[in-house]
Amino acid sequence: MDRTGSRPHSASPKPVTSPLQSSLSGFALLVTLGSLAGCASTGDSLPSGQGGAVVHAAMQVKPAAFRAAPSSSPRDAALRSPLYRTSRIAKMKCEMPRLEDGNWGSMRRYMQTVSGCLDRVWAKQFAKMHKSYKAPKRYFLKARINVAACGGTMPQAGAYGTYCPDNKTYYVLAESRTWASRNGMWAAHLVAHEHGHYIQDLAGILDYADELQANAATEDESVLAENRSEDQAGCFAAAALQATRDTLPSWSKFMAMYKREKDLKAYGAWLDRGFSSGRPGSCNTWTAPSKNIG
Repeated sequence: MDRTGSRPHSASPKPVTSPLQSSLSGFALLVTLGSLAGCASTGDSLPSGQGGAVVHAAMQVKPAAFRAAPSSSPRDAALRSPLYRTSRIAKMKCEMPRLEDGNWGSMRRYMQTVSGCLDRVWAKQFAKMHKSYKAPKRYFLKARINVAACGGTMPQAGAYGTYCPDNKTYYVLAESRTWASRNGMWAAHLVAHEHGHYIQDLAGILDYADELQANAATEDESVLAENRSEDQAGCFAAAALQATRDTLPSWSKFMAMYKREKDLKAYGAWLDRGFSSGRPGSCNTWTAPSKNIG
C-alpha cells in the first residue's frame, strides 16, 4: 500500500536505488546530481471509494547554487518559518464542479478548480506575512509527458503527481480508471499535496530537506528527512483543503484507509492534524520526534 511520495537530495554523483524499494511503503528512492531524482511507488495505487492512497513522486531539485538566495538559513526557514506563525486558514467558498463517471473533461475541470481554490487560499496566507504569492504552473494529464527541464517523464513512473522546482510546475496524472464521481477527495488531496510542495519551495523549506539529505550519514537519516518533507506537504494540503470543506466530499471517509493501514498511519496523522487545525504552524514536521514521522 503506497502512502505518498518523497523527494531526494541532489548530492549523489550517480543514480542510487534505495533499499526502500522493497519496503511496505512501496518507495523506490532514486538520487542523482542535479537531474532526475525521486521516489516512486512500486505500482500505481488505484483509488478506492473516497479512501484511495495517493501516490506521489519526488520533486525535481535544482542544485542550491542555482536557486534564489534565501533570506535566512535553510534550517531557520524549515524550523522557524514565518508561515508557521500565520493564523488559521480562513474558510472560503469554492464551488466544485460535478464529477462524472468516465469523463476526462469532468476530472480535469475538478482538478483545475481545486488548484485555483488553493491559489486563493495560499495567496491570502502569504499576504498575512506581507509576502507576494505567485501561482505555480500546473498540468493535468491523461498520460505522462517528457519534460526536459525536469529530467524526464512527468509525473514520474508509478506516481500520480510530481512537483518540479526547476520550472515551478506540478504534473498530475488522472488515468481513465480514476475518472469516477467517488474519487473527488482523492483528486483534491493529490492536487493539494503537490501544491503543498510548491508552498515548501516558496517558503525556502525545500533547501533544508536537500541539506539534510546531502549530509545524511546513513540511509535512515536520509529517509527521515525525506519523510519529514512528505508529511509536511500532506499537512499543508489538508490545512488548505479544510478551508473549502463545505464543498468537498467527506474527509472522514477519505481518512478511513489512513487510519486502517499501519504503514499509512503516520502520514494520516499529519493529514488529520492539518485538517483539524487549519494552521500551517501545526505542520512543522522538522521539530517533531522521529517516532511521529513516517
